[in-house]
Amino acid sequence: MVTFIAGLLDATVQAATVLLLAGMGELISERAGVLNLGVEGMMLVGALGGFITTVVTGSHWLGFGVGILLGMVLALVHAFLCITLKSNQVISGVMLTLLGTGLTTFFGSGWVEESIDGFPQMTLPLVGQYLVDLPVIGEALFRSTATDYLALGLLVVVWYFLHHSNLGLEMIAVGEDPEMADTMGVSVFRLRYLAVLIGGGFAGAAGAHLSLAFSQLWVPGMTAGRGWIAVALVIFAQWRPRRMLVGAYLFGLLDALRIRSQSISLTLGPDAPLAGVINPIVEFLMTPQIMGTYPYLATIIVLAYAVIRTKSDQLAVPSALLQSYSRETD
Repeated sequence: MVTFIAGLLDATVQAATVLLLAGMGELISERAGVLNLGVEGMMLVGALGGFITTVVTGSHWLGFGVGILLGMVLALVHAFLCITLKSNQVISGVMLTLLGTGLTTFFGSGWVEESIDGFPQMTLPLVGQYLVDLPVIGEALFRSTATDYLALGLLVVVWYFLHHSNLGLEMIAVGEDPEMADTMGVSVFRLRYLAVLIGGGFAGAAGAHLSLAFSQLWVPGMTAGRGWIAVALVIFAQWRPRRMLVGAYLFGLLDALRIRSQSISLTLGPDAPLAGVINPIVEFLMTPQIMGTYPYLATIIVLAYAVIRTKSDQLAVPSALLQSYSRETD
């Protein structure tokens, strides 16, 4: 059981990093008033671009950078459609997800059987070598990939940027009341473009982490809905970076349970009371196909909760989210 829990924690950390990176990007974009439902497509192009670059050059850091860049390229399309042309943000995002899925399926078909040496496991600098041998939590918390540690560091940066820097506070103002922000001399269009591009970069980084660190392979559609979970994660976190860490690890735990469920049995002994009734139910709930639905069921619950809270005005949704802005001229 101890070995199972240690392995579960390790898998949770790795699975949570994907959601944390994608969620931080979506958080920044939404705080500026632009919903990005193209996260899934941006993650896929980041995953494929990073993987191909690593195969060709042998550098996983260069692949990671290319993944970020490709995510930003797709985000630029979303920004142009929604900010400049004032297209519907939902339709644009869904279109980009479909576009990213189609492009990566077509161009990635020849790279499925390739293998890479992605990001290796490493101990946390300075203190990791002393704490990695701790029971249960040592390997999970103090021996991970560089991108796992990078995601945690970026969470602190995003929190400080949004709440303690002039640019971040201006970005929040744009997402709350763009007309007032414009009146105060803040460039609404420039900041929204910046927020969407940053969000796309984070989504590309999440995809690159998925192919270069988490799985170290490429499979078409390998994001498996994680981009949509990242959107729900922002709602779960109430648009606050600190809460996002908790949400990412909760969703990551559900994903890790699916991966690790085959190594443990929760059925009762044959002589236990009601074993004949309980065991079939437990076996059904523990099958990989059923456990694979748990993160998405959690997503549905979070979205339903958001609808209820929105109707009662208890959800901290950015006031100008989904609203295009046109500057009035005399």
